[in-house]
Amino acid sequence: MLPLAVVEEVHRLLQEGKLSQRKIAAKLGVSRGVVGAIASGKRGIFGSEAKPDDLGVFNTNALPERCLGCGATVYKPCVLCQTRQFVRRQETLRNVA
Repeated sequence: MLPLAVVEEVHRLLQEGKLSQRKIAAKLGVSRGVVGAIASGKRGIFGSEAKPDDLGVFNTNALPERCLGCGATVYKPCVLCQTRQFVRRQETLRNVA
């Protein structure tokens, strides 16, 4: 489920009317189908609640971004890249020992 902040931002940008649905989708990292469904009213303005980050602070304004490491659209920090770095460190430690 999409975070509520993303859905609300899609709705706000649609109401503003300055960007096309395609550009809104690209900007926010969602599919054009999601933007179209919100625009036509087939999808309501709802989403998942904000989850606490590592510090226990809720970040309700977070939007997905393109990860420079792997290229995926993620909520930073990219857990996939962190996991890959951890695995590489573990393999290096095994090879040294």
